[in-house]
Amino acid sequence: MASRTPPPQDIETATVASVEPAATAAAASAAPGAVLVEVRDLIKHYGAVHAVDDVTFDVRAGEVHALVGENGAGKSTVAKMLAGAVSSTSGSITVDGSPLAGGSVRDARKAGVTCAFQELALVPDWTVAENLRLPDGAPLKGFSQKKATAAARELLAGLELAHIDPAAPVSTLSLADRQQVEIARAIAAKPKVLILDEASSALAPPGVQWLFRRIRELTATGSSVIYVSHRLGELAEIADRGTVLRDGRVAGSFVRGSWTDDQLISMMAGREATRHFPSAPPLSSTAPHPALDVENLVSSGVDGVTFRVEAGEILGVGGLQGHGQAELLRALFGAAPARADRWSIAGKHIRRLSPVSAVRHGAGYVPEDRKREGLALGLGVGENLVTPWLRTFGLGGRPLLASQGGWIKNVLASLSVRTRGPLEHAGALSGGNQQKLVFGRWTDRDRKLVLLHDPTRGIDVRAKQELYDAIIELSRQGVGVVWFSTEVEELVHVCHRVLVLYRGGIADELQGDRLTADAVVGAAVGAKTR
Repeated sequence: MASRTPPPQDIETATVASVEPAATAAAASAAPGAVLVEVRDLIKHYGAVHAVDDVTFDVRAGEVHALVGENGAGKSTVAKMLAGAVSSTSGSITVDGSPLAGGSVRDARKAGVTCAFQELALVPDWTVAENLRLPDGAPLKGFSQKKATAAARELLAGLELAHIDPAAPVSTLSLADRQQVEIARAIAAKPKVLILDEASSALAPPGVQWLFRRIRELTATGSSVIYVSHRLGELAEIADRGTVLRDGRVAGSFVRGSWTDDQLISMMAGREATRHFPSAPPLSSTAPHPALDVENLVSSGVDGVTFRVEAGEILGVGGLQGHGQAELLRALFGAAPARADRWSIAGKHIRRLSPVSAVRHGAGYVPEDRKREGLALGLGVGENLVTPWLRTFGLGGRPLLASQGGWIKNVLASLSVRTRGPLEHAGALSGGNQQKLVFGRWTDRDRKLVLLHDPTRGIDVRAKQELYDAIIELSRQGVGVVWFSTEVEELVHVCHRVLVLYRGGIADELQGDRLTADAVVGAAVGAKTR
């Protein structure tokens, strides 16, 4: 192998879900229903910032315990302390009756605690097999590529992931496959406690059901799962109990069957709140040209797609992941080679497109992976917002931030980005606030077309509402929006029309009375309906 460096309020009780037979996990020693994890008075301060403040809860053997809250509520920080990735300022954690020392992922794994992190802890240039081997010790000492690949192939097959090549570099995998490798690595240790931090955020519905099968296998042996998620529908299906965090503190708890989405949202927000989808504004554009007009577009994974987007129209793109949606958006932004018989943005003819020329023609793009493709995490919030405009406004630095200070302030305020200012590193923000940055750089910039790849993935309910409102505002301003989402309800409720892709082509176009969740799902599996 070549040398590479790795880098107080309770909602009443209800029924516990049944579980499926286990295949992979070692049983925890605690009796079913006994307390397996105790978290007491947990505190984590980063200087003056109180990320977690006096958090107390317990997790029982054989249960799925949810941790929920808005972005920045402290969920991921608690998960990292449980996983040994972060040391607490004070407080205690015990696992199966033994104290868990903080600050060491390896010690946590020895104690039976593993974690699939929200920010994937994989080495991109290493193969899948090498990444699966990584936690078990010094990976270069006595390492056998052949044995590691064989072991990885056996593990992946046993977890219904035989489609993932163990010899492939992780960087070549889709985001969903990278997420599943991260989960597989955590499961491979046969943990007493498995922590899943937004582990479903990159998965389409079949991937979520795959994850739920793995969870039920684990809990059937007496192991526990701590499930961190913003997807309320998933919590209703998989969580037995849960703890709600707000501003780093415990805001309440819940048990299966005893809560509604609106109750949970209100507990998370600290005020009366509901989940709703805004309606797309009526189309009444007088623009002389459509925002996008493309005929017979061909690219890798896209086979002769033809459609147009009117100015102000929100066009949804649906279908199961892997059927050309990501490739379509990348081609339309010039991030992948493509050709078409006819192609224009706001009336400007396109022969060959690159991201630089796409921005010049009036397009914007929110990519799938905000960490790798959307942000420079080591740069400041303001610098990330102005990145697409450096050619127009100069080389950057403080003079550029000063000249664009008013616009930056307006973007941060309009999207409610929680930050200490334009100079704070983007990497220090929560995932939801990072996603708002990637979206916000295209607002109030005279865009004609904005391409969105699952922009609400992995963000909380309130942040979703704010992004919905921002998308609606783009529509009102006459901006054409092409929006791929893995959440069918978003497409049905917020979009004017939906194109469903299947095997790289358009399987169906849905609008009006035909635009229903059942129709989107049916077209996604190749069953066109009328």
